[in-house]
Amino acid sequence: MDRPSPLMEFLNRYKVLVFLGLLLLVLSIFFVPEFLSSRNLLNVLQQMAIVGVITLGMHFVIVTAGIDLSVGSTLQVTTVTFALFLASETSLLIALVASLSVGALIGLINGLGIVLLKVQPFVITLGTLAIGQGVALSLSDGQQVTYEKDSELLRFLGRGGVGDLSGQFIVFVALAIVAWAVLRYIPFGRYVYAVGGNAETARLSGINVNRVLLTVYVISGLCAALAGIMTTATLSVGVPTAGALANLDAIAAVVIGGTSLMGGKGNIWGSVAGAFILATIANLIVLVGAGPYQAYIVRGTVIIAAVALASVEFGRLRRQAKLSESTVA
Repeated sequence: MDRPSPLMEFLNRYKVLVFLGLLLLVLSIFFVPEFLSSRNLLNVLQQMAIVGVITLGMHFVIVTAGIDLSVGSTLQVTTVTFALFLASETSLLIALVASLSVGALIGLINGLGIVLLKVQPFVITLGTLAIGQGVALSLSDGQQVTYEKDSELLRFLGRGGVGDLSGQFIVFVALAIVAWAVLRYIPFGRYVYAVGGNAETARLSGINVNRVLLTVYVISGLCAALAGIMTTATLSVGVPTAGALANLDAIAAVVIGGTSLMGGKGNIWGSVAGAFILATIANLIVLVGAGPYQAYIVRGTVIIAAVALASVEFGRLRRQAKLSESTVA
């Protein structure tokens, strides 16, 4: 059988991303021409940064054939925790380290539940999602947490930046480059793909599968915590209900970017592009004058469509794998 051309392989792997990208481009040209203005595009880049940071961590998890539903509540706990530290006049460094540690701890709990208790990722992260939401509301009494501390770093992580680029986008791009380098050039990155491809085979080849799984969930928790810190810096308050849909947005971005829910396959830049697509959709909704309720409907529809297509692909690949196994047998 002839091998498909590189172009056909690309289109098959990233068909959702290509379709949505072309659709949004056509819609913006004909119906929302102001979308392509440099000012608006810079705004889109800033809007994608927070979800983009979470998406980077989610990419690691999904490549191992896992899922992390707790990232939204991790963001919520962190934004409240960070604001509480700032309000208590704690040094900024301690506030940052403590808040990131909260995210790492939540990720560690998820990982331990998976590798020690053998709980499915969906179940354990759904549980920590609910717990995190409760903790965020309890710490804040359901209210916004205000603070008066100010610094150059807070402004950079919030609404500041360098030139026309927002600080949040700069941080996001820097982390994306680090994530790409880790996955491509460091042995741990190869282990992540190996575990996602076949955990048992990876274990037999000498890879510490449990350590890899623990690490990717800690990475996901850290990314969500950083997103929470950036959210607090942007709003200048800690909001216990912020980022309610962050988990769905991040999962959708990774799936739109061509990463397989089966694990073992995926490109970090595809996930970055997926985050950009979601930010573009949100921006177009605002530009056409749709209300917040309509915006939720559109975003939800896109997320459902993306995950549904990925699920269809998941089923197709699983059937192919079973057919190959039966043929070999």
